Amino acid sequence: MTQSHPPLVRHLRRDEFLRFEHPRGLSLRAEQVALWVTIDGEPDDITIEAGTSRTFDRDAAVLVGTFRDEAVLCARPVREAPRWRSWLGLDPLTPGRAA
Repeated sequence: MTQSHPPLVRHLRRDEFLRFEHPRGLSLRAEQVALWVTIDGEPDDITIEAGTSRTFDRDAAVLVGTFRDEAVLCARPVREAPRWRSWLGLDPLTPGRAA
């Protein structure tokens, strides 16, 4: 039986940031305005547009902020991808790779 975890809902001001240390299996959703995301070790930042989400499949820390006065983010754990996928180097978030 799978347990459902309640989401973490946070309001972020423009000068506020939230850091997730081990985000593997974490889904972040931008509820009102876009979220700005920096992933440790990645050269480019990403944006999660309002009404969309992103699931992280690595343990690299994630820093989340906003470009606007206030954003609402919703974070919840999702079921982790099977380990064999990472052993084979298959990344479900990379376009063009097997999902």
